[in-house]
Amino acid sequence: MNDRSKNDEDRKLMQQLPVGLVAMDAHGRIDWINDFMASLLPAEATGLVGRKPEDCDAEIRHLCSANPHLLQLPASGIWLNRELRTLDDGRSVLITLDVSEQERLAEENAQLRQQVEDLRLTDELTGLPNKRAIGQALDLHISRSRRYQNPLSAVLVYVEPAGTGDVQPLTGEPMILAVSRFLRDRLRWVDQVGRWDDNVFLAVLPETTETDARGLIGKISNEQHAMILPEGYAEARPRLSFGVACWQKGDDMRTLLRSALHDLQATGD
Repeated sequence: MNDRSKNDEDRKLMQQLPVGLVAMDAHGRIDWINDFMASLLPAEATGLVGRKPEDCDAEIRHLCSANPHLLQLPASGIWLNRELRTLDDGRSVLITLDVSEQERLAEENAQLRQQVEDLRLTDELTGLPNKRAIGQALDLHISRSRRYQNPLSAVLVYVEPAGTGDVQPLTGEPMILAVSRFLRDRLRWVDQVGRWDDNVFLAVLPETTETDARGLIGKISNEQHAMILPEGYAEARPRLSFGVACWQKGDDMRTLLRSALHDLQATGD
């Protein structure tokens, strides 16, 4: 069997492979495209043979470039995993594999993970309600106050690390965990507290006027010295600042929390 016959036989075998193949000669011109590859391209395969990829349309140029390994064809939306191999005689072969189904499944898995994350109601570190859960609780109590005109207070608690002398401030997860336990143990059974942000907690105080809320927060503030801290941090206890707001007719969650934030900022000043 001569070289040409062998080459023809090799190409017949490669036509049966479930991968896309583009062969280029030593001058970088497209020499051959198998049927699988041709089915993925917007142009007729025969019109590409003898041309350099850079002289073809954008999709062919991107397809035949060295990077990236994972590429989505703009026209069809097909995802291809690509590898460009250069042979000893200067010729090159582009090998592509359609991974659209794998990419679709990966995207669906990512969306499902995000949905699970969105539905999660507990803060992983503290075990308290997370922002979603405590926000839902506040919104529910606001609806109840609108209907029955019951008093309702919301309290934002800002946690600021502090240190004295050579003692480093208590920061990060140990600080947040210590504060969460302190707040949980001092609020009433009817109250709810959750982690609103990295260093912010939100307490929902149903059936509580602003006067009673400030009285409760004043008591908690005066007991900060009793917060149980990790060993070695007795002199580095965090400072807590409080912003209190009482529901007024016409308030929604946004306006109520904005009032609490203004009170928090005023307290900090």
